[in-house]
Amino acid sequence: MTTDNEIIQLIKLKDEQGLRLLYKHYSNSLFGISFRVLNNEAFAEDALQQSFLKIWNNIDQYDSDKSILFTWMSNIVRNTAIDIKRLKSFAKESKTISIEPNVYKGEAISDDHSKIDIDYLLSKVDEKYSVILEHLYLKGYSQSELAEKLDLPIGTIKTRVKKAIDLLRDHLRGEKKTFFGMFFLGTFINILILLLWI
Repeated sequence: MTTDNEIIQLIKLKDEQGLRLLYKHYSNSLFGISFRVLNNEAFAEDALQQSFLKIWNNIDQYDSDKSILFTWMSNIVRNTAIDIKRLKSFAKESKTISIEPNVYKGEAISDDHSKIDIDYLLSKVDEKYSVILEHLYLKGYSQSELAEKLDLPIGTIKTRVKKAIDLLRDHLRGEKKTFFGMFFLGTFINILILLLWI
């Protein structure tokens, strides 16, 4: 099985095989993140393609001491999707109904990050926490935008995000699938911590 380090080195050498492997291993999961923000398959695919180009061009900025590769790429995809969501063309197109696909059209992947079940984790916290995480992480709201939408002080939003992180951490520590749980904890919590500074 090809490792992340091998893929990174190939991309740094501008070897297209690295990009093909990256797409094979991660396209399903990254498309899922893009789709959750945009709720539109065509725009989500566009965001994914733009993100892979950014990853290809900016691989030297990746620092393995700060995050795992998937977390770094997830942030790129999420930010790209948010940028698209804020375009006028997206606002016009998104008035049409979009049906969520059950499975992305990419190849099945062996290192299957697409099994990460965000809905399941959100169901483990009270609604006052899950609604905030859903809007921040999945729908692309900033904390200030969400405070305005929910008519809550920004301090309350920040407090609830921190509390939700603690609750999710406690829940995942109790999971029997420790390895996978801790992998996801690192990915999900890292992204949520970044949201605290928006």
